[in-house]
Amino acid sequence: MQINNAKPFPFESLPQELRDMVYKNLLEDVSYPSPAIPQPASSLNGMLAGLWESATNLRNPTQAPKPSNWIFLVNKQIYTEYMDMLCKQGTFNLTVSPENYQPSAKDDKIWSIAPSTFKNIHKASLQIVTTSAMLGCIDPRNMASSSWDLAARIRFELSLLESCTHLTLNAKAIGDPLWNPLWIWYHSSQSFKNIGTALSDCPTGPMLDKITFSLDTWSPGENYLEKDEANKGAWTWYCMKEHNVGLDGGPEQTVREFCGMLYRECRTCRPAEEGEAEEE
Repeated sequence: MQINNAKPFPFESLPQELRDMVYKNLLEDVSYPSPAIPQPASSLNGMLAGLWESATNLRNPTQAPKPSNWIFLVNKQIYTEYMDMLCKQGTFNLTVSPENYQPSAKDDKIWSIAPSTFKNIHKASLQIVTTSAMLGCIDPRNMASSSWDLAARIRFELSLLESCTHLTLNAKAIGDPLWNPLWIWYHSSQSFKNIGTALSDCPTGPMLDKITFSLDTWSPGENYLEKDEANKGAWTWYCMKEHNVGLDGGPEQTVREFCGMLYRECRTCRPAEEGEAEEE
């Protein structure tokens, strides 16, 4: 009946509570930058990408708009109301990779997100897809985590997430025959686990809740870091089955200590044999 009705449905006349219920059913997590698709982006894709303040071109095509994205084209009021709901209840997946990070463009933003949107995001997930070249040094053994230029840029942009209450990090290492991915994981952990605290050069903004580590092709099931609220928010290592395997070594942790905790055997999953228990 509605299809044959010549009069449009008065959606904007509905109470705000009912409009919010509609928006909630349309919510989809957002990714910056958008995942690539094989076919070139159309002019309409470019229009939608412009609304999201993300670049669209034929050399780096963006993902086709999802059905819920069409609501952005209605009018400014609905765009504002839906974006407000999205920032409060959706997850913004922020990725840094060789595709959107240019070491020479130090003045450019990593994510092309409108400042008004960025400061209203409540939940975000950060993924750093890192090559050895992105560390910016020849030998990672002689590198201090605090001198990592890319990490400093990311921390600065994250400090603008004024409303964010939940932030996670996945450090993904791209394979390199000359480098051990352990160095990328170590420097990522040391560079970001204290953001939003007095121990960081960016004491404002959100604090991380969880850090996971992976490879670009496969993951052997490394332990991960998460804050233990029962222990005053101390960073704690957990196995893949969420068992506590020990406390993190803190900001002065060496790479050897980090490696030991990353691959520390969980005694809950694999209890020590009697001989090993006696030695301990």
